[in-house]
Amino acid sequence: MLRSDPNSAKDASFTRIDTISVLLCIRRMLIRRISSWVRFVRILLLLSFVCGSDAGLAQLTDLMPRPDLTPEEVVQYQVAALQQNDDPKSDAGIERAFQFASPTNKQVTGPLEKFMQIVKSPAYSPLLNNRSSAIVGSELKDDQAKVAVKIIAADGRQVTYVFILSKQNEGDFNRCWMTDGVAPLKDVEDGSDQGLTI
Repeated sequence: MLRSDPNSAKDASFTRIDTISVLLCIRRMLIRRISSWVRFVRILLLLSFVCGSDAGLAQLTDLMPRPDLTPEEVVQYQVAALQQNDDPKSDAGIERAFQFASPTNKQVTGPLEKFMQIVKSPAYSPLLNNRSSAIVGSELKDDQAKVAVKIIAADGRQVTYVFILSKQNEGDFNRCWMTDGVAPLKDVEDGSDQGLTI
């Protein structure tokens, strides 16, 4: 007569639990790596945008709203323009960024001289001549978009801004994404962008 060993059932149960634990651990590691890769790709995209042949720093002056630009590309362009604010002349970056302000935005923040004062205010001055930037979140719903960008200011401060954009449906910039507004967000205590909701 064959007898079943009670220890073999326990071993099978432990093996199943160990396997599940290992799989969960591998899953967590993969999620962390994927998150790191996503950040790395975002940085590469920004660098390729600034240094690439289509929209390199030399062409920043010439870039205007176009239907083929995504909300993220519009924000990257504006942030890169502000990073190079005084190239080739003083406040040239602010002028470039203003080109991507929507007509509705320009009614509130324009003319250009008023826009310059707003950008130079304490709330927005970290954008000027910033050390680096990275998109940390985006949300697209129909013809509305929000893009969050973490900025490392010239003085080393970290500030996150949410750019609010809309796709224009008339006029010279029909079907172009343009910025309706920008708002600074308060960073969490540890400075991370984990769990950022926009």
